[in-house]
Amino acid sequence: MILTITLNPAIDKTIELSGFGIGRLNKVENVILDPGGKGINVSKVIESLGGKSITSGFLGGTAGDYIENALTKLGIKADFVTINGETRTNLKIFDAESKETTEINEPGPHVTSDEIEQLMQKIENIVKPPCMVVLSGSAPQSIPSDVYKRIVQVSKEKGAVVFVDASGPAFEAALEAKPEFIKPNKHELEIYFNKPCDSDEALAEACTHFLEKGIENVIISLGKDGAFYANAHQTVRLHPLKVDAHSSVGAGDAFVGACAYAYEKQYDTDEMLRLAVATSAGAVMTIGTKPMDVEWITHQLDRVVIEPHEKR
Repeated sequence: MILTITLNPAIDKTIELSGFGIGRLNKVENVILDPGGKGINVSKVIESLGGKSITSGFLGGTAGDYIENALTKLGIKADFVTINGETRTNLKIFDAESKETTEINEPGPHVTSDEIEQLMQKIENIVKPPCMVVLSGSAPQSIPSDVYKRIVQVSKEKGAVVFVDASGPAFEAALEAKPEFIKPNKHELEIYFNKPCDSDEALAEACTHFLEKGIENVIISLGKDGAFYANAHQTVRLHPLKVDAHSSVGAGDAFVGACAYAYEKQYDTDEMLRLAVATSAGAVMTIGTKPMDVEWITHQLDRVVIEPHEKR
């Protein structure tokens, strides 16, 4: 079983136009609404690959109702804590001319301490081994960063393997509970270490740092430059597939979703990484935060290059 947790879901509103300009009239050519938030995106990817998951977190108001109904239509089981606040709407502006996406994200609703405790109880009730819990994304400002640590602890106590994809204080707090998987991106990594990580050697050193902290699987996403992966037995560079990119939104979530699906299906490490790279490449070719068709992904697996990193 896979449980994804999104503390700050959103309606992802993607608008498409040509020649986006600040301070002038922009004419919208297309509008797409998707149920979003990083954990929800992970569940959508798992579903697209043929797997099943339960997605949880906090939902409230009319936006929350929209997301829950949309997930039901997608065949994804939703088990959220209903809050008094209104779930946010995030705007993605895709410029077809420049092929660039501008994101404008709302901070999210107020979540009470009682609602946080309801989620903790829900996690305890849902998690039964074997299980992977994916905790990803930001949290509303009212949620203390130590909630991430608590979720990791509760999940592990119930026998789950935990995958954390977060940043800042929440990421650092979660590390204390030793999740089995983490996936910072390069920018988040540089904030964590307070220095540039511009070389493969620096990325390998970062992986070693986290492995020594007790993290078993370290993934560093590098956007258009691929990714780095390390465990106790290997450190590898994952080269990106060359594709006609539409938008980078959701690519990291696609990577995480593929890893979670592969872990549940007991793929070996190389199989997991190939699927993750191909699924992430497919995500950048789609509109909004929709996953790529599984048939396309399957045909790309042999194209994925996994290069061992040789320590200097």
